[in-house]
Amino acid sequence: MSARLVASGDGQTLNISSAGLLIASAQSVREGLRLQLHVDWPWLLDGMTPLQLVAETRVVRANGSQFAVALERYQFRTSKRQSVPVDPLIWAVTA
Repeated sequence: MSARLVASGDGQTLNISSAGLLIASAQSVREGLRLQLHVDWPWLLDGMTPLQLVAETRVVRANGSQFAVALERYQFRTSKRQSVPVDPLIWAVTA
């Protein structure tokens, strides 16, 4: 059974580690929520190919305009080079 999209939003990655991310977002989220994140990676694969981090996460802390997520599963995917800058982080709530 595949996950069902419940909501989506965007934000800015403030801090990233091997265990999780701290995110600033105008949309509020609640603790315990599962999110799928898509983060445009700032470095190119072999200096040529854009990468995107795609991660299944759980919100472990939420306060005001920031929330922290723990990484549960992730992978890097190659993506097309963007002709215009895009938001570096897109997230979706899945059920």
